[in-house]
Amino acid sequence: MILITGASGNVGQEIAQQFHGQGHRIRVASRNPGEWPADVEVIAGDLADPAMMHKALLGVRKAFLMAVPGGESFPAVAKTVGVEHLVFLSSSAVEIGADNPITRMHSRMEELIRQSGISFTFLRPGPFMSNALHWAETIRSERRVRAPYGDAGLVPIDPRDIAAVAVASLVSSGHEGRIYTLTGPEIMTPADQVRTIGEVLNQPIEFDNIAESVAREEMKRYMPEEKVDAVLRIRRAASKQQDVRSTIEEVTGQAARTFRQFVEDHIDAYR
Repeated sequence: MILITGASGNVGQEIAQQFHGQGHRIRVASRNPGEWPADVEVIAGDLADPAMMHKALLGVRKAFLMAVPGGESFPAVAKTVGVEHLVFLSSSAVEIGADNPITRMHSRMEELIRQSGISFTFLRPGPFMSNALHWAETIRSERRVRAPYGDAGLVPIDPRDIAAVAVASLVSSGHEGRIYTLTGPEIMTPADQVRTIGEVLNQPIEFDNIAESVAREEMKRYMPEEKVDAVLRIRRAASKQQDVRSTIEEVTGQAARTFRQFVEDHIDAYR
């Protein structure tokens, strides 16, 4: 049995979809699991609940873990019930020592997994290409994007490629004890990304490079203030890590998707 936590998220959902039809026994756990095929076992609940965590882990050999507040006991419980391998979705911000609540949570979970003695693979992706979907509303209504750090070079990655590395790490050997820093195939600024969206739409999209203080106030309308601060710190830190890594292709045998490919596959969101 393979457990996938965070199954309603970008990466967890994609992992489950990539596993579908491969003959593996899959269990998904999420606070909001939604609808799944009949051959997927579904557990709804919060992994911060010890009873739910224990239920989710019973009979599991391998697990994909996303960090959640209150889920710090997951590695120890997994070890106790006989889980053999954990694939943990961390962040490249850990590698550069970014200081914010989200990165500290990832760092702490890596530490707890190591302390548990359980076999592990850590995935440390950079910014998700899917973050650009947050711009969809103003692109549709105004043909405009307002965002900070417009000239900051990033190496965004498609969540589908992260999922592919997770699947490989769960079903094949040779990934034990590995830490995979994951990136897309090209350095792009937010302004570059907006330009690419416009090219695929065949319509010009304006980019307004706004101050961080303005971005903070806008984000606070739909995000808790502590998370806003963490996200902005992560974005600042991400611009300091501009190395393109070949890890995706090395692990999966497939080249990492470009941002243009991501936009083409999600173009309806921007129309």
